[in-house]
Amino acid sequence: MWQGCVLSLYRRVYRFNTWMRRHFTFTGHLVITFMVVAAVFGVNTRQSTTYQLFVFLFVLLIFSFLNSAFNRLKVTLNRRLPRYGMVGEPLRYSVMLTNLTPQTYDRLALCEQLSETLSGLAQLKDFYQQDKQPWLKRRVSFRQWLRYLAYRRGGVIAETALPELTQTPLQVKISFTPTRRGTLIFADSFLAKPDLLGLFRRLIVLKAPQSCLVLPKHYPIKPLTLPGQRKYQAGGVAQANSVGNTSEFMSLRDYQRGDPLNSIHWKSFAKHGKPIVREYQDEYFVRRVLLLDTFADGAALEQFEAAVSVAASIAASERQHEALLDLMFVGLQIYCFTAGRGVDQLAHLQEILAAVQTAEQGSFAQLQQAVLARAGLCSSLVCVLMHWDQARQDFIRQLTAQGLPVAVFLLHDGSLTRQQCAYKPEHFYLLDYHHLSEQLAAL
Repeated sequence: MWQGCVLSLYRRVYRFNTWMRRHFTFTGHLVITFMVVAAVFGVNTRQSTTYQLFVFLFVLLIFSFLNSAFNRLKVTLNRRLPRYGMVGEPLRYSVMLTNLTPQTYDRLALCEQLSETLSGLAQLKDFYQQDKQPWLKRRVSFRQWLRYLAYRRGGVIAETALPELTQTPLQVKISFTPTRRGTLIFADSFLAKPDLLGLFRRLIVLKAPQSCLVLPKHYPIKPLTLPGQRKYQAGGVAQANSVGNTSEFMSLRDYQRGDPLNSIHWKSFAKHGKPIVREYQDEYFVRRVLLLDTFADGAALEQFEAAVSVAASIAASERQHEALLDLMFVGLQIYCFTAGRGVDQLAHLQEILAAVQTAEQGSFAQLQQAVLARAGLCSSLVCVLMHWDQARQDFIRQLTAQGLPVAVFLLHDGSLTRQQCAYKPEHFYLLDYHHLSEQLAAL
């Protein structure tokens, strides 16, 4: 109960602070500060004349309010966003402002805002449980609550001072750095127009709702050279033809329901008057599984984000015309997405990794059973793990016992060493997520 009351107070303070920061200029904040000081020292009007300064500054603010109310500026905003952004990399885009009035305006500022939700008690509690932050204590830190809001927002877009706005459309270049992956929603923008005294700014709302998908951070990593034999893949002919590979022609046969139209042999169709299709021998492909362990089990939020980044880096290093790549993880259910050899673009896997979250239900055994069921189709397996408990070690042993080449990327918080790992496959990489870039580059 008391935590909910504290969060309600925090929301009110945050909204008031945001309103003051947006509407008043630096000079306006100075005027308010001196006005408050004059009010404190001018309470006794018989012993001090400081109250006169208070009245003077108060009249200035009232004049600024009234002056900003008379405004006929009408502007439209057109934002051009890139298809993707990336965590930790500058996201650059352009904004086109069009003045719909014949008058010229100056001293304007564009305030771009990312959507933020002042979430309730449950969301904040889940955030700190994932981040190993103490929750059940006497009070909720306002600084930690602001940190939570900054994480949910996904970035800060600095205010942009504009040149003179005439009837000619004005293009503005804006850049900011996303701090989290996923979908960033751009809220209503504001065009700040100050009054004649430069104390108060009227905010003109420019509605242009848009969103941009931010991909996980990528690290330079060399393509893995795991030994593995080609495995028979059902439907391999369609996958081979889609990337220009040739397959061995076997015979002609009658058309069956479900056969692709591009396999029809038109000369035989014209000769016999019925559909005849070509029959090819199925191909054997290299198929690799990329396994992402989404069971955090008390791991830090940064550790899970690092695991997603490692998986995204491995997927980006794959050559999509040489092998099939299956991305497997557990969310609300067991998911498997395939890309490569014309089946799908690897960029789609990056979009999926941008939205993946930790598994709230289920166990690692479910993911283990799903992988073992597909082991016969796989040439090799790459696992990105956050724990090295007995269940995961037994899982890797079972795969290697079947002759399947396995590479393990184990992320830890710096407290684990290779000597502490009782069992290690041949391709075993121990990564401290605090120094991920340096350790991946050294592989």
